[in-house]
Amino acid sequence: MYAADADTNRIPNIYYDIIKIIRTQATGTFEYHRSAQIKVISAESGEEICSIPINAFIEQTNKLLAGIKENKGGNGAFELPDVWSFAESVKCSSLKAKSSDKSDIRLMVHDIMSGRDDTFGFSIKSQLGSPSTLFNASGATNFIYRIDGKQLSDKAIETFNGFKKFKDKFDYLKLLGADISFYTTENETLEFNLKMVTAEMPELLAEMIKHYYQGKSHSIPELTDMVANSGIVSTKNNAVYCAHNVKEMLTNIALGMVPNTLWTGDYEATGGFIIVKEDGDVVCYHIYNRNEFKNYIFAATRFDTPSQSKHGFGKIYEENDEQRLKLNVQIRFVK
Repeated sequence: MYAADADTNRIPNIYYDIIKIIRTQATGTFEYHRSAQIKVISAESGEEICSIPINAFIEQTNKLLAGIKENKGGNGAFELPDVWSFAESVKCSSLKAKSSDKSDIRLMVHDIMSGRDDTFGFSIKSQLGSPSTLFNASGATNFIYRIDGKQLSDKAIETFNGFKKFKDKFDYLKLLGADISFYTTENETLEFNLKMVTAEMPELLAEMIKHYYQGKSHSIPELTDMVANSGIVSTKNNAVYCAHNVKEMLTNIALGMVPNTLWTGDYEATGGFIIVKEDGDVVCYHIYNRNEFKNYIFAATRFDTPSQSKHGFGKIYEENDEQRLKLNVQIRFVK
C-alpha cells in the first residue's frame, strides 16, 4: 500500500507491505493472510477457514469497481450478487465498521523505513461516491453568536428568519448596520476538545463559520487565511499559526475526536487514512507521514451546510436580554 502526497499521488519509494488484515464480524474476528493464496484464519482459534487464490480476489475487486462506477449517481443502495456471495464465502458479513468507530479496518503492516511489523487502525475514505464527511453536524456542534451593532426590531428578526439563503440573511444584517460576534459553543465538551488544539480554536473556528455563511468561501484554506487577518490572534506570522492549528484540529477530528465525547488526545485510527481513488487505486496517509497527512486533509476539505431544522440553527432568538444566532457546520471532503 503506497503512501500519498498532498494531492493523493503515490510516493514511489514509500510503501507498506500488508502482512494481514484483521476484520471483526458478528460471527467472530478473522485474519486474512497473504502468501501464495489468501488464507482466512479465525483469530480466536487459529483455525484456517479457507484458502482462496489471489486471482479470485482480483476478479471480484474488478467486478466491484465496475459495479460502483456503473451505479454512480444512482439513488440509494444497489446489489452485486456475485460480489456479495464471494464476500460471504470469505467471512465478510458486514460492509462497514460501526459509525462510532474512527477506525474502519485494522492492518498489520511492515514498515520498510523502520523494519517493524505493527498493527494499525485506518479510516477509509472513498472518492468513488459522494464526498464523505469528516466532521458530522449534530446538536452538539452549534456555535452561538450575539447580534452586535444594533438592537433588531421584531419585524427585522422576522424578516431575517424568513430568508432561506444565509447570504441573504447576512446581507440584510449588514444593511441594518448589525453584525454577529462569537459568544460560546452550545456544547461544553466541544469547546474543551477544540481547546486541546489551542485556546483560541473555538473562536477561530467560529470566525471561519461566520465567513462561510456570509458567502465568502467554503474552502478550508481560504477561510483559514481570512481568519488569520481577522485580529483574533496576534503573532509574528498569523497565517502560519492559524494554518497549523486548523490542520491539527482536522487531524484530531480525522483520527479520533468527536464533538460530544471528551477528547483525551488519543487516536483511534492509529494508522491514518486509506483513500480509494476514483480510478480504483488505493493509497494511504500513514501517521508516520504526518506532514503529508495534515497537508492533504487541509487542502481536501470544505465547509457544508447541514439541516437547519434538524439541528436547530439559523434563526435569531432572544435569551438573557440578548439577541442571539446559532450557526452549525459540517466538514466534507471536496471529492
